[in-house]
Amino acid sequence: MIDRDLMVGTWRLSDFRFIDGDGKLGRAEDAPKAGMLQYGPDGRLAVATRQPDGKLFAYFGKFELKGDEVHHHIELGSDPKLDGTTTRRKVSFEGERLVLTADPPVLGGPGSKASLIWSRA
Repeated sequence: MIDRDLMVGTWRLSDFRFIDGDGKLGRAEDAPKAGMLQYGPDGRLAVATRQPDGKLFAYFGKFELKGDEVHHHIELGSDPKLDGTTTRRKVSFEGERLVLTADPPVLGGPGSKASLIWSRA
């Protein structure tokens, strides 16, 4: 079980890892270029990342911890198709860094994994 207090706060994107279904590492140029993530003590979240094409990907809503996962209940997103959906991310820590892993990720096929690595801002 993840301690909620460890996640609350503001985080800056520090790294990105993508592994495709064949186990090959993704290309650095396909990674988000910057990002901020905030988990509030009231259970609210906000996240925004600058994508490789320069577009902003963002959403806002509530978060819930379940075992080793965080569920993002999206209320409003930069892509309207995300509104009212829930995303699940496995949560782990590498030292002081927060690692959120999607398996499979939004933009990946079966067997692929994407991890966003966040450092305290």
